[in-house]
Amino acid sequence: MPGKTVRFNTPSPAYSVSSLPETDGSLSPPPIANAMLPAVDGQLCPVLHYSRSTPCPVAWDMSFPVETARLHPAYNQSYWSASATNPPVAHLSIIYGTWRITIVPATRLPYVTVLDILQGLYRFLRGTSSERDFKSLSPDKQRRVENAYNQRWQRCLVPAEREMERMKGVKHIDFLADSRYFWGLTPTKELGVWQLQVTRS
Repeated sequence: MPGKTVRFNTPSPAYSVSSLPETDGSLSPPPIANAMLPAVDGQLCPVLHYSRSTPCPVAWDMSFPVETARLHPAYNQSYWSASATNPPVAHLSIIYGTWRITIVPATRLPYVTVLDILQGLYRFLRGTSSERDFKSLSPDKQRRVENAYNQRWQRCLVPAEREMERMKGVKHIDFLADSRYFWGLTPTKELGVWQLQVTRS
């Protein structure tokens, strides 16, 4: 293991994000239903839909903060606060490989919003990984994770911030390597659980 170039087990700070700016758009989210259910099979908000043939309406490199996410111009910015599902739910789970990420409302709204999905994913992906997880990978995958880790901390422009990021060690996002772009969600056979889809740039 290249122990001199990757680091592990340093906790990362909590992350919070302010609401994204409001701008005009041609589509608006549907109204919220009155009935609230804890977890049901439902439909995803259109901006979260995965399509094999067309780009996701949410353009986001998940290695960057949620504020960098952008909606396709056809969708009104009010979609950020729209319910992630119809009917709305108070919590849901997102899986990817062995990861299972629980998403709950980050505001006083009683349901999970589109922005809650992005915030929950970002918080999880900023979490530190373990050396054990790293060693469980193939040599080729280890190299890809190491490269992603080095590229991530080296892109910081301020030397002090760059060193701080390096010292925090390998994070979950590094395990995605170059497939770190959000590409939507798909349903699973499990109630209230959705599969994360990712792609390369």
